[in-house]
Amino acid sequence: MKNPIINISVSAAMASIIGKMLYFIFLAPDDTFDMYTRFFYLLCFLVALFIGLRIWKQQNPNLVFTEDVKSGMKIVSIYAIIISAFTFLYYKVINPSYFSSKIQAAVDAVEATGSNGADLEQVRNTASFVFNAFTHSTLTLFGLMVIGFFYTLILTLLFRYKPKAFGL
Repeated sequence: MKNPIINISVSAAMASIIGKMLYFIFLAPDDTFDMYTRFFYLLCFLVALFIGLRIWKQQNPNLVFTEDVKSGMKIVSIYAIIISAFTFLYYKVINPSYFSSKIQAAVDAVEATGSNGADLEQVRNTASFVFNAFTHSTLTLFGLMVIGFFYTLILTLLFRYKPKAFGL
């Protein structure tokens, strides 16, 4: 592939996936350390966006603002789709017990309050919807796209108004 936008997006997504799998295999994941994998995802995401937009601006210095935003969103969308698909596979195939333990913890918390059976069933249904691989991957896709749009706007504006600071 000779397209740097695709190369950078796929490379960042693969680095994120490898990081998540190394964490899963070697560090025995728990709730307290999961935050760091999210930060690693964000780091890979932002590095890919920065490098991809910088290369885009070096190759196309005189394009309009909307074209720069479109190229940034291409980077974001490729990364988001790959990570969303991986998230679905991770929670559906690789670590399916993660969500079942979350659902059980929610039910146990309500049981401890002495609630009746109807409340327990409602909590189980709600937790089953929230802690679901499809729901989680959809929210991941949507969240990455929203965050990506915000960061794309910021980086595009920085590259336009302070190009010398970024070597453009």
